[in-house]
Amino acid sequence: MKQNAIAAGLSLVVGLPLGWIAAMLLTPVLWRLEPILHIELAGHSGPSDWVFYVVWAIVLPALFWLVRLVMLPRREASLHVEPGKASENR
Repeated sequence: MKQNAIAAGLSLVVGLPLGWIAAMLLTPVLWRLEPILHIELAGHSGPSDWVFYVVWAIVLPALFWLVRLVMLPRREASLHVEPGKASENR
């Protein structure tokens, strides 16, 4: 439970600015897609709001699961003790 809270907090703190940067870097691509899709994807000041939400909806869960995959093996490795090794550590 504690690791989930840490992973969620860390993914929010890192993911929000990272998602904003990723959406801003997508602006030239969005400008080129506007005539093809016939919708406004980006204005003069950057991407539309919904583009930010879509990028954050992808970045935040991906970052959460990445943090969990990095943190979870460390926890399991520290709790796992081989039967023959337990007596050697005493």
